[in-house]
Amino acid sequence: MRRWIATAVSGLAVVLVLSGCTTSTPPQASSAPASPSATASAPALTGPSTTVAVMGDSLSRGYNACAHFGDCPSMSWAGGTDARVDSVASRLGARLDGPVTVKNVAKSGATVADLAAQVPAAAAADPDLVTVLIGANDVCRASLDDMTSTEDYAATVGGALQQLVALDPGVTILVASVPDVTAILPAAASNPTARFLWSHGGCATVLADPQSRSTEAEVRRAAVADRIREYDAALAGACGALPRCVYDGGALHGYTPTLDQLSALDRFHPSVAGLKELAATEWKVLTTSPRARALLDR
Repeated sequence: MRRWIATAVSGLAVVLVLSGCTTSTPPQASSAPASPSATASAPALTGPSTTVAVMGDSLSRGYNACAHFGDCPSMSWAGGTDARVDSVASRLGARLDGPVTVKNVAKSGATVADLAAQVPAAAAADPDLVTVLIGANDVCRASLDDMTSTEDYAATVGGALQQLVALDPGVTILVASVPDVTAILPAAASNPTARFLWSHGGCATVLADPQSRSTEAEVRRAAVADRIREYDAALAGACGALPRCVYDGGALHGYTPTLDQLSALDRFHPSVAGLKELAATEWKVLTTSPRARALLDR
């Protein structure tokens, strides 16, 4: 999703106060000697090496999930290394008992129109698995007229997936459904800090007048939700045409976050807890799909 938090120094100070952010202090050094078990080498990995390429937008960049504004790829649900998220890549390495290399080519602010440009970089990594999550920025716009049409979304995402398979015929692809962006409203619209943060940002199609129950507001939100469902139908069709493409069947779309699963920096992007839930959701889809057997049974 797009970077839309105000960056003025005064605004930043207010945001940090309202969000309850504090600076962290370095851990205290222990005076006790390390035990033999702590210094022993980790067991050697015996499984195959795996490469995961990550495509999409800020949701795959761990945006605003750390204690600073911006990307935090270590928290990526798809390719992050932080154990608190337990990303799909980390889970895959643990399952196969082998090393994992991640190439994260996702870009914060990307729309489906940017997906084709990510394909060559992803394919160049010779990945075993590619994750794709794109579409939130296509509906998160200044007005309904600015949203990407369903026809353009379907054609573009279908072309990108076909291009990826043409460059790497043996790759397994995990396609996540577009999250229901309107689902953050019941989680956070009653929170004064969230409303303050939203008022300094964008995504008017969803976040404008977040507590309003006017006809205009309800119609606007319903139009966004309908467009997302249309995007998901396009994803299902494009992925279904490829034998090693796994679509999550709307699993991510059906996820409704809680307030603590939204970043304290914007109450919009997922927090660490939210990204952990996302990773768990997509991992379950991947490991239960017959289309992923070639990847998982190596």
